[in-house]
Amino acid sequence: MKRQIKQLFMLSAFAGVCMAVGMGLSYRWVARAQEEQPVSVDAKGLDRLPPIAEVADKLNPTVVAITNTSFVRSRGRGDGENPFGDDFFNFFFGPQRPGTRRPQDEEQRVQAGGSGVVISPDGEILTNNHVIDGIRGGDTSIEVKMADGRTFKATILGKDKELDIALIKIDARHLPFAKLGDSDAMRIGEWVVAIGNPLGLEHTVTQGIISAKGRQLNGPGLESFIQTDAAINRGNSGGPLLNLRGEVIGINTAIRPDGQNIGFAVPVNMIKRIIADLKSGKPVSRGYLGVGTRNLDAEFQSSLGIKEGAVVSNVDRGTPADKAGIQRLDVITGVDGQKIRSGDELVAAIAGRRAGESVTVTVWRDGKSKDIKVVLGDRRELQKGDDAENEDEGSAPRPEGDSQKQLNLEKTYGFNVEALTPANRHQFGIPNDVKGVVITFVATRSGAAEKGLQAGLVITAVGPKDVDGLQEFNQEVKKAGGKKPLLLLVRPPRGTALTLAIPPR
Repeated sequence: MKRQIKQLFMLSAFAGVCMAVGMGLSYRWVARAQEEQPVSVDAKGLDRLPPIAEVADKLNPTVVAITNTSFVRSRGRGDGENPFGDDFFNFFFGPQRPGTRRPQDEEQRVQAGGSGVVISPDGEILTNNHVIDGIRGGDTSIEVKMADGRTFKATILGKDKELDIALIKIDARHLPFAKLGDSDAMRIGEWVVAIGNPLGLEHTVTQGIISAKGRQLNGPGLESFIQTDAAINRGNSGGPLLNLRGEVIGINTAIRPDGQNIGFAVPVNMIKRIIADLKSGKPVSRGYLGVGTRNLDAEFQSSLGIKEGAVVSNVDRGTPADKAGIQRLDVITGVDGQKIRSGDELVAAIAGRRAGESVTVTVWRDGKSKDIKVVLGDRRELQKGDDAENEDEGSAPRPEGDSQKQLNLEKTYGFNVEALTPANRHQFGIPNDVKGVVITFVATRSGAAEKGLQAGLVITAVGPKDVDGLQEFNQEVKKAGGKKPLLLLVRPPRGTALTLAIPPR
């Protein structure tokens, strides 16, 4: 009996020791798990090189060389273009017969080259619009040369100047063709391969990585380029940018000539949205809202009480946004459930829909989220009416009362304004039908200057309220108390109005 008790005691003691050791190790492991660790990368698979040679071998037959021959008409040398003058020729060769040296049209043959990629077995080829567009407006003849040396005349199925993409076709069957991949799935730093005909050197293969995504070269618009350091030169335009599975994730389009290995490609997901339009030969249909936007910087965040979205800077009259009830200073946070974090993302989301589609735009207004249904217009309307603004400048100026005392804003916000008068309208070229107050001074070392405020701009609204003159402007500015950013709708004498958030000094 005593022996059994002794054995039980020893087993209990051993179990106790094991539990103590286990608890100690467990505590140590938990402490390690809670300890902050540096960022690390799983090195699995880094011991083998990317299969660039295989990509080149398989995809080279899908890449073509494109020659654009344009026939440009130019005026021949006329009487006025004789470098020696009529008297010189008349003295040595006698008087010229009437009509023998009149200006006449001469046709020149101009050639340019580029690249393309076959995307269907029956000869559909993606390239850039600028590769197949008529040089200096001349008529064009497009020739395509395959990797096996065969040449074909190509016809243009469709083109999109805004995205700089074109779809052409050759009369051939059973061609090797490339698969269109998913550019959105590509990450910065992933390997890519470019194939094309730089400087006429056919089927040149270069490799690199994705350096950045969403690049814009010419300001807000459809541009959302993939940036790569794979070597791209003149002649690469229209060729494919490929991932390591041999899928087309972009069409090489542009370079930075003042840089080294800084190239740009149109993401293939943007192209896939318009393929059907290009095949039909009809103009590409893209939706648009009719708003200008500003990114949500710290001043806008402080004033509007939201951290993410695109601020509606202005709403054009009669546009889909105006008809649907979207207002200036709304913050657009989503389109059909897709999160919107910037004006660029909003343009991409709306332009990815077709004109006439109905979308749900989520906005933040007065501290609440609201869904608004909008029937999209056609983005081509953006090109219409750009010159229609400010045509009527003949109306009489609206007099400002003598009692409207000027408010000096320099101390609190770094700028000054004054009422609109015939004199300053003439000085800054402000049309007579524009109402508001004109900026006359902006302190160089101020937030107002950093945000783009400058003399000659007209402030037409403060916050959500329109201001017709100095008195209304002063009333609205006083509400801010000099402690909050001023949300100003400003308008240049010629151009589109935009909203600026001016921080206090």
